Amino acid sequence: MMDVYQLKNVTFNYGTEFQLVDVCVDIERSKITAIVGPNGSGKTSFLNILSFLKRPRTGTLIYNGDELNRTNTERFKSSIGYVQQNPYLLRGSTFKNIELGLKLKHIDKAIRVNKVADVMALLGITGLANRNARTLSGGEAQKVAIGQVLVLDPDVLILDEPFSHLDKNSIYELEQLILKFKSKLGKTVIFTTHNQYQAQWLADDIYSVVKGKIIATQTINFFSGSHDPKNSSFNTGKQVIIIPDDIVDLEHIAVDPKQIMLSNEQLHSSMQNCFSGKITGINEENGLIRVTVSAGENFQAIVTHQAFQTLGLSIGAEVWISFKSSSILVF
Repeated sequence: MMDVYQLKNVTFNYGTEFQLVDVCVDIERSKITAIVGPNGSGKTSFLNILSFLKRPRTGTLIYNGDELNRTNTERFKSSIGYVQQNPYLLRGSTFKNIELGLKLKHIDKAIRVNKVADVMALLGITGLANRNARTLSGGEAQKVAIGQVLVLDPDVLILDEPFSHLDKNSIYELEQLILKFKSKLGKTVIFTTHNQYQAQWLADDIYSVVKGKIIATQTINFFSGSHDPKNSSFNTGKQVIIIPDDIVDLEHIAVDPKQIMLSNEQLHSSMQNCFSGKITGINEENGLIRVTVSAGENFQAIVTHQAFQTLGLSIGAEVWISFKSSSILVF
């Protein structure tokens, strides 16, 4: 499948204190990509580059096979639907807010009415058509903001922290919509979040923004904490994990879920990390099984159906998890 974005050694500076360095990222068409990181890490700056609101200082950005330059920026920008954090809705009805972009493009009124109706039906907000947009709930307003860009039929839909300040039901509804944008509309969806588990649930690909670097990673088993170089360990606050020797500076670690071994009894092996815990979740994904184990921290392991059956795993069962320090990504 063709990459819609290819970024090669891209660097971006914002003032004197912030920069993204040597960003190398490929984003596939018609996939969901999550950008994960804490507030202030650079997630929004990265989205500004992907939406062509900001230009990289150095490096190469290729979009749909063409390299970004000053003559094609506006053309690229017109194919992006970017919903910024805390979007601003205009006075007037939900219908008028969603229709606005089409009016500015001088689209015939009959076509506008049909397009807006289709988008509202997709978003499940047809009943809000005549409501004043300024009186909507957070979840409703977020859907209207998405409708404003979706009605223009963008190739790429970019959402900056779309779940912020939403209640549980609104978050679930928006998650389902994002999945629908991919499955039914074939859209490329890129969103930012600080919730690593949400990213894992929704996204095909995940990138973490850490210290100005953008790292492709599975963010399950992603932990923050303090490093003890003397003992080659990392304390998450809930569990002490042995990491590779000779690590100088780190604030985060991630453990490869496919490298975590499950056993009914403690293994006597060279694996330095071995913890007992209880199974709290079991999910089937792409022919494999993801097992969540509470062992101080919540760890997730990926196992085959055969291993799952052999071990006789079930919710609430006591198990041991074991993994090598070499299976840990540090940054």
